[in-house]
Amino acid sequence: MKTNTKQYLSAICVVIIATLIGAFVTLNFTPLKKLENSASDIRISALQPPENQSKKIVLATITEETVSLFQYRSPVDREFIANLIMLLQAKGVRAIGIDILLDSPTEVEKDEFLKETLSNATVPLFFSYTNTPEVVTEEQLKYLNAFIPVEMRAAANMATDPFDGTVRWVFPGETNEGMPISFPRKGAELIGIDTTQLFANQKKSQENLPIAWRPKKDLETPAFPEYPAHAVAMLPTDWFKDKIVLVGAKLSLEDRHRTPMAIIDDQWEGRMPGVTVMAHAMSQLIENRKPHKVTPEMTFLVCVVLAITGMLIGLAKKGVAISVISGFFVALILWLVAFLGFSKGLPMIPVIAPTITLALALWMMDLLIGKAERQQRQFVQGAFSRYVEPAVVEKLVENPEYLNVTGVKQDTTFIFTDVAGFTTLSEKLESKVLSDVLNAYLDGACEIIFRHGGTVDKFIGDAIMVVFNAPIPQEDHIERSVKCALELDSYCEKFRNEQNSKGIPIGVTRIGIHTGSATVGNFGSQTRMDFTALGDTVNTAARTESVNKYFGTRIAATEEIVSKCASDLKFLPIGDIVLKGKTVAVPLYNPVSLEFFNSEYSKQYLDIYNQLQESAVESNLTSDNDDGIPNHPAGNKMIKLSRKFPNEPLAKFHANRITEGLITTKVIMDSK
Repeated sequence: MKTNTKQYLSAICVVIIATLIGAFVTLNFTPLKKLENSASDIRISALQPPENQSKKIVLATITEETVSLFQYRSPVDREFIANLIMLLQAKGVRAIGIDILLDSPTEVEKDEFLKETLSNATVPLFFSYTNTPEVVTEEQLKYLNAFIPVEMRAAANMATDPFDGTVRWVFPGETNEGMPISFPRKGAELIGIDTTQLFANQKKSQENLPIAWRPKKDLETPAFPEYPAHAVAMLPTDWFKDKIVLVGAKLSLEDRHRTPMAIIDDQWEGRMPGVTVMAHAMSQLIENRKPHKVTPEMTFLVCVVLAITGMLIGLAKKGVAISVISGFFVALILWLVAFLGFSKGLPMIPVIAPTITLALALWMMDLLIGKAERQQRQFVQGAFSRYVEPAVVEKLVENPEYLNVTGVKQDTTFIFTDVAGFTTLSEKLESKVLSDVLNAYLDGACEIIFRHGGTVDKFIGDAIMVVFNAPIPQEDHIERSVKCALELDSYCEKFRNEQNSKGIPIGVTRIGIHTGSATVGNFGSQTRMDFTALGDTVNTAARTESVNKYFGTRIAATEEIVSKCASDLKFLPIGDIVLKGKTVAVPLYNPVSLEFFNSEYSKQYLDIYNQLQESAVESNLTSDNDDGIPNHPAGNKMIKLSRKFPNEPLAKFHANRITEGLITTKVIMDSK
């Protein structure tokens, strides 16, 4: 994968912006934060690794069966509470917490009996307390203050999530004058646990401590031993000895609070009795259990990882569809790791914020890079789809650096083709017939050119300009050009014969091949750009094609081509040609097949040509015999070879010159 500096800088910006937006919005936008909480709740309620039942906290719950024993349902019978306290003390409990708000009088005798029980308590004892106006009236608060000693008060307020009302934190208490520490803290403090530091470590923005919910051992075993309060007297002492016993209501509709477990069961398990919530929070403080929570630090870390992933997907430049599919699978992996990993002990990994970050990164990469890539793809496809094979177009799309906008000098090989007499032919044929013939000819020629990796630079009527080693680099571009020219020649001859048989006198196709340095790139105006090549090498290649007419050949290649070709490609020398406008002779060659090169004619021609070149005479010679053959050994042989093979153009060309007295391989093209 290649890209430029601008793309890298853009990609880095995408990572930063996507991370900041994804993390900040999720942490602060209520609907998204609620979704993140819900994702955490699912894991807490269903995927936490199981733990053994608590051995330090026991629940004595006031059930529907319990209240059926009283004359009235509410408030709870004070005599029953007093007797329960004395019974628990007798069983050797470590502390007793009563999660029942004693904010109004009942029967005088029973109230006094409970007060006396409190004053005579032999174990640490604490009651739910609140001074919040929304919960108790001024009169109720006055009664509560008179009934519960200060040292036995514990704040009963719940720390609920403002987004969805779910209990998620341990309330520290001490939020205003007269408010004691919270119920869970009170229980922990009474058995010697210093909770001050735990809450001191909380950030000012979140004074509450996240609850480390205790998972069940199994479906049948609750997190805490739980017994009906009215049955305590009948239960073994060992079940309560040295335990903190929490007493509270477990009724159908009263004192129920939404917890993370409500995401799975929004009834009995999810709507937890207040005393059970207090037990979870207190257990956490006593056992120093760490809560499972999505932290801002973890959120930013995972968002960064997902933003980088989105950036890399965008840089791969595989298109919108592939990016969306890749993004989907990345998000799926994130969710699987977050959920399944949590069940195996991994920390709580955020999923909503990183997913949003990934989506943002993919979208932004598409805006910053993908759009430009699509425009470039459209340009490349529009500019090259008709001139190179589809695989080359795709390679150009993936490697735009091959398309030099300003032009660059590089080694390049060219083929020029032209159909002899096509202008005259076009004047004779009907336009439709001419169009059909020309299109069929060019289609077949382009198929061969593409197969050899050539690029059709342009069409000039029936003429074709072909470039090798541009825009895609080709180490073997010279060999490709020669093989392409040979196959083109075979195709064009077959096509000519077919058309001639139909009465369409199409001429031979002449081909020129040359290699050298040329300036290659996109040239044109602001409204139209074309990929082409410029330079003397291009002109030489064009002139090489045109001289075929003079020699009678169909293919001509320069010495630069021959000298750099592999040994399996064969050539017959044409001559040392001084092209029009040039002063230095350029050796030209006729590429031939291996079979033709090994023929009797080619062997004799090559031998005679070498002799002729070594014994060249540039002055006119008179003939010494009736056949008009000059008295020159190599010249005589060439003339005889031409007569033996009258259809071979090279022998015929040199024989005609020799009979004119020009016994040399040097040919000056004054008018060609």
